[in-house]
Amino acid sequence: MASIMTNASALTALQTLSTVSGSLVQTQNRISTGYKVANAKDNASYFAIATTMQSDVSAFKAINENLTFSLNAVTVGRVATESVLDVLKEVKSQLSLATASATDHAKIGAYLTELGEQISTAIGAASFNGENVIDDTTARSIVSGFNRTGSATIATTTIDFTGQDLSAIATYVGTLEASITAGADGVANAAAAATELVALEAHIQTASNAAAELGTVGKRIELQQKFLTKLNDELSIGIGGIVDADMNEESTRLQALQVQQQLAIQALSIANQQPQNILSLFR
Repeated sequence: MASIMTNASALTALQTLSTVSGSLVQTQNRISTGYKVANAKDNASYFAIATTMQSDVSAFKAINENLTFSLNAVTVGRVATESVLDVLKEVKSQLSLATASATDHAKIGAYLTELGEQISTAIGAASFNGENVIDDTTARSIVSGFNRTGSATIATTTIDFTGQDLSAIATYVGTLEASITAGADGVANAAAAATELVALEAHIQTASNAAAELGTVGKRIELQQKFLTKLNDELSIGIGGIVDADMNEESTRLQALQVQQQLAIQALSIANQQPQNILSLFR
């Protein structure tokens, strides 16, 4: 039925044009922002998932940065401990010399005192950002990550270790001068040096164990940092798959929608001419 009151063809063409124009605006927004889900209106479910994952990525980055501080403190402690071991090797060498009765025990003793001071200096200097892991036996817990067991439930993971107190080693080496020079003669001092040489082994073992412990902790932190870096990369890729726009697809869609818009405008123009065609019947 032909009617001049209701132009059904024009209404249909207008609806088509409106739909195409809406899709065109959406595609243009995706191209300009790079996101197919830029806000909750675009896709509430995907937006919520992406937001949670993005918060996790930010948290993991912060944890990774904090691990760097902890790693530096542990590394400084390990390097200082290895320095203490080097000094203890020299102490052992000097005590070995002192086991001979004809040795100048006074000079060796004075040198040993200097070595003790060197050990104290190394321990005191092994501080990073106020953290010294070789001057006490405090238990330490470093947050290394977290496990998400639900949308709002997480459990942190930690790297736990105990500080290594090497101050007793410095104190011990500081007493060696008095020990190997207290005898009435060279024979007595040599015997004292032999006794201290045996006792020194326990301190060397203590320093060696401390270096091994700190080395292990440092390696764990490094491995965790590598894991967090890879995890963040994969999470970012996953987030991108959810919210990022496929620019190749959007570019193709843009061209198609532009053609559809032009056709819809032409269809609307043709539909609007129908009342004029009806009017011509009365001429």
